Amino acid sequence: MKHHILVAALAAAPLSAQASFNQQVGLITGPTVMTEGVVLCDVDGDGDQDVVFANGYVLNSAGSAIQPTLLINKINQGLGLVDETASRLPTLAIKGTLVVAFDVEGDGDKDLLFSCNGPSQQRLYVNDGTGVFSDQSVARLGALNLACAGCAYGDVDQDGDLDVFLNDELANGQLKLFLNNGAGVFSNVTATHVAVAPKTNQQDIVLCDLDNDWDLDVVNVGKSAGQQIYWNDGTGRFPTVTTALLPAGNSLTYEAEAADLDHDGDLDLTMLSVSSLSDTVIRNNLVPSGTLSFTSLTTALTGGNGDDDNEWVFVDYDNNGFLDLVIGSLQSNGEKLYRNNGAFSFARQATGFTALIDSTLDVAIGDLNNDGVFDMVTAQGESGSYLNRAYYGSGPQDTQPPRFVRVEQLPAVSTRPDGPWVVRAVVQDSVVDDGETSVRSVVANWSITHQGGVATGSAPLQFLGGLFFRGAITPPPGVPTNGAVVSFALTATDWRGNATTLPTQTFSVCGLQSYALGLGGTNTGALAAAGSTSAGGTSTFAWSALPASASGLLALSLGRASVTYPEGILVVDPAALITLVPVATDGAGAGLLPIPIPTAPPLIGLRVAFQGLFGGPLVLTNGVDLVICP
Repeated sequence: MKHHILVAALAAAPLSAQASFNQQVGLITGPTVMTEGVVLCDVDGDGDQDVVFANGYVLNSAGSAIQPTLLINKINQGLGLVDETASRLPTLAIKGTLVVAFDVEGDGDKDLLFSCNGPSQQRLYVNDGTGVFSDQSVARLGALNLACAGCAYGDVDQDGDLDVFLNDELANGQLKLFLNNGAGVFSNVTATHVAVAPKTNQQDIVLCDLDNDWDLDVVNVGKSAGQQIYWNDGTGRFPTVTTALLPAGNSLTYEAEAADLDHDGDLDLTMLSVSSLSDTVIRNNLVPSGTLSFTSLTTALTGGNGDDDNEWVFVDYDNNGFLDLVIGSLQSNGEKLYRNNGAFSFARQATGFTALIDSTLDVAIGDLNNDGVFDMVTAQGESGSYLNRAYYGSGPQDTQPPRFVRVEQLPAVSTRPDGPWVVRAVVQDSVVDDGETSVRSVVANWSITHQGGVATGSAPLQFLGGLFFRGAITPPPGVPTNGAVVSFALTATDWRGNATTLPTQTFSVCGLQSYALGLGGTNTGALAAAGSTSAGGTSTFAWSALPASASGLLALSLGRASVTYPEGILVVDPAALITLVPVATDGAGAGLLPIPIPTAPPLIGLRVAFQGLFGGPLVLTNGVDLVICP
């Protein structure tokens, strides 16, 4: 648990000036308990952000577990944040240390994962779609008797579902990875997928792509020297871990966060308490140097540093396009707001928050009252009144569109005629917290210009955690993509409707593509091909499901067709016929033929369509066309 006993007199100071974030007394309801985690998410699908508190334990009873709290947002109905815990959450007392909200089983609603102090069972609550949750912890996570201060989610193996990391606060703890099977059931694969690298007093887990290789790496920080980065090998395995790149940290290192703070195309970090009580921003030097390294800049935080702090979140509170920093402070006179000047320096704002002293353990930011201005909720504990708080923002409305940190540039020529063509992007908006951002959707609007016309469509990119989005352009059935030109443009839209559209990417398609499958009649033979389609390579054509020991012809043409004869359908253009190659089947009605690809440069991009004709009576195959690649 990320806390220690703070001995201090806590008193609310009078508000002397309008702050950027102003406390809303009485807006937060629910029990007054030790609360270590909070998240804002729309659990009931009504379009506004509800509040979930992990809680921790009952006041003055450190060993006593308690039920989490769920506040349903009814602010715009004049009812505030309404405590509906009793009707929506399982009646279980847990020792929650953090809560994250994500879609476990891909059904479109937000489920809740609680890391829990312990040793105890880690908890997974599954949403029924209306904001009512059931405890499915053991069924989906397995029996887990752990002591966890933090958890995080992301698609580490890029299979389209969200996986889970849990840290371990016990001595000699090992970071643990649970892979999702796509249906929301997790397997502990730590032993085979994660390097053995024990770390005591682990606190926070950050998933992000630090080395720009298009997979999610893991930052694991905590209250012991040696802050860890686990490197993803691209398959969801983490065989390598380093402690050399980040500040060593100390017994008060609770939290890290990642975002592109300087708009240079790589993800920077922030970390609490790396030198005594000094917090730091950590610049990623990968861009433009080309070499991964980090520079810790405690002096980049001007106007006050060196307090006992607990939490980072990023928000563009002044609507200038750069992420500013919010620190939830255990000790400081109020929470801390640092304005990003765009040059990797951050100035503390004297009137950032209502001036009061409390013991903040976690912070969540979103638009509670749907006025377009970001608000904040804090989770309180350790000392004082233990009163969780809400703040309304007083700054400008959010008119900044999402920003593409990076977009994968696809090759100018694709050798996958049938697709899918994968598109990946790192996107951040005006709020970033625990790898999430205030982006509602990212889509690829595409067109395929082919020999028969133009097909158009839109492909959504799925949020995979860590600011990472991934999608796939899949050609519609029947569209002849071999030799086609594919164009697409990405559009990211945030929750306010602000949108960014990138310039169009275009690529051509070459390779081998089967077509005219399942025609029936006498077109019952099968023709397939594999191998290189580049100039100088060899493609091997194979035929099967034909009469045994039969002679035949492999027809080569400069185009597809669909011409009906009494003997069957010819799917190569007879008017553009190149040649007929004599071939035969073996005793099983099969055979193959290697065909060298000419090296002449003018032939690159040439389309050749193939079809087999065998036996008597005649049996025909489907078609295969080849577009010669460079």
